[in-house]
Amino acid sequence: MNLKFDVLPEKIIPIIEYNNILLLFDTGASTPVWCRGLENFKDEFPYALKMNYKFLLTGFGRSEAELVSFLENPESDEAQNYFADVYSIPEFILRTEEKQIIWKSLNVAVTNREFSGVHMILPYTMFGGMKLSFNQACVNPEIIIESLKAVKYTFVKLNNNFNENILQYIYSQDEQKQKLTKAMDIF
Repeated sequence: MNLKFDVLPEKIIPIIEYNNILLLFDTGASTPVWCRGLENFKDEFPYALKMNYKFLLTGFGRSEAELVSFLENPESDEAQNYFADVYSIPEFILRTEEKQIIWKSLNVAVTNREFSGVHMILPYTMFGGMKLSFNQACVNPEIIIESLKAVKYTFVKLNNNFNENILQYIYSQDEQKQKLTKAMDIF
């Protein structure tokens, strides 16, 4: 099954508009991030449930000095703006007219930190077992998602090197079994 989405023509990075939401496909991200605040998130995903862990926002234009400062004192009051609440969307769906892919239990970090004008960042880890391509060799660039399965199950890897559990990354599989097929260490 193939899903094709037109990339916004004025963008040089892979951003699509989907149901009035701008989605960035980011090969450097490890977790989906909603960048437009909690109220807007709840409007789009009213059935999402708040999780009992947070996500550490290390990107978003932060300098190396800021990250070093955070790592030296992750318990400081200032460091708290590095953490985002995480919500689980029961079913996140991308669809075209005749096909769709559903991600079950997609964990999303929710923040007000804007990034490239998008609403949500979709990480490469969401597309495990699928082929994700950004076709720029055509008049209208497009994102193409190829998947053998219409339903993907998503899971989380937590890191508890801090006082609270931190979402390290998500991954998806065709089966509901929580067996991690590839080890990744971000911290």
